[in-house]
Amino acid sequence: MYKINDIVVYRRDVCKVVGKHRSDLTGEMCYILVPYDQQDGSVRMQVPVSNKGGHLRDVITKEEIDDLIRNAPDLETLINKPANMKSQYVSLLKGDDISDLIRIIKTSYGRNQARLEANKKIASIDDEYLQKAEKYLYAEIAVAMGMTYDESKKYFEDEVARISAA
Repeated sequence: MYKINDIVVYRRDVCKVVGKHRSDLTGEMCYILVPYDQQDGSVRMQVPVSNKGGHLRDVITKEEIDDLIRNAPDLETLINKPANMKSQYVSLLKGDDISDLIRIIKTSYGRNQARLEANKKIASIDDEYLQKAEKYLYAEIAVAMGMTYDESKKYFEDEVARISAA
């Protein structure tokens, strides 16, 4: 059970618990969440305390980040089928496994690089999902590590490169 001011992840968004109340629709107790980067309160989400959907979780820990970094080089990319890349990306974004964000990043980055090397423009679908996956991954790491978004991105990329080179 979370308390007021706890930082959590709902679906892929890092949020702050700002309150609890009973839903007028279901009568169920709900958390009131505000996206961490929009704490002006203009956006609020209501999530059942029971978390039946399983989309509410703790922010990743330093140990889990270290595991992600160690395992990132071995994570497989998605099957490269241009006709269904969007559905693969969407499917992974709907999940709760943070390593899926790395799979999206690796896949879309690799596909973009291949297109650039072939003197083609990058595919908008790959670029769009690369940006989304990076936003979710690095925002969560930033909160977990007490860093800025840019610091978390640099930290993660540098550590993965160091592990890969070893």
